[in-house]
Amino acid sequence: MVRNWLLVQGSKLKKMASEKVLTITMTKLNEMLMHNLTELVGPEEAMKRVFEGGLTLGNEFMIELSAHLINDIDTVPAYAEAAWILFAGKKPTWQKFEKKNIDGTDVWIHRWGDADCPFCRNIQFPHKFCNFPAGAFQGASQTWSALTNDGEFHSLVREIKCKAQGADECEWLLVMVRKDVPLEFLKDNMPEMFEELQLGFVDY
Repeated sequence: MVRNWLLVQGSKLKKMASEKVLTITMTKLNEMLMHNLTELVGPEEAMKRVFEGGLTLGNEFMIELSAHLINDIDTVPAYAEAAWILFAGKKPTWQKFEKKNIDGTDVWIHRWGDADCPFCRNIQFPHKFCNFPAGAFQGASQTWSALTNDGEFHSLVREIKCKAQGADECEWLLVMVRKDVPLEFLKDNMPEMFEELQLGFVDY
């Protein structure tokens, strides 16, 4: 139900472009920004800036669709799938959502992968390339928390495997914890999220 609702709401964007054009725009924007900024400021700063651009897009996009958001954290996979269909033009190859308790702390984990990721298709790059969608998903999920749960949850998103680096697929990791959980908890328990980007939580 949530997936269908978000897809319907996403059709509002057709006043600016069709879904196909929107997909092409988002994927080419990621490619252009990563290549151009890498030449200007180096790969580490480029990844950071592209991720931050995605944060802004995700925040604004979720605000635009805020009228009927559901405040159940178990709807995260439905929102994630619908957003991937809208911006990548297809479903993710797979996704998995689970709640874990790590050393007494509740952690909600959503992973998804795309074996034919449009954000880095036919690209080779020495670092993870798809930082724009990672930032967008963090911006959107944090905005969802702010709008529906009074900011109860902090979210963090990273691409942890990338086809541009030679992996068999691109994979993203979205982690949500209650806002009183320090960032150091994730650094200690999920160090793969900080291998290339040190950015932490954001609040809206």
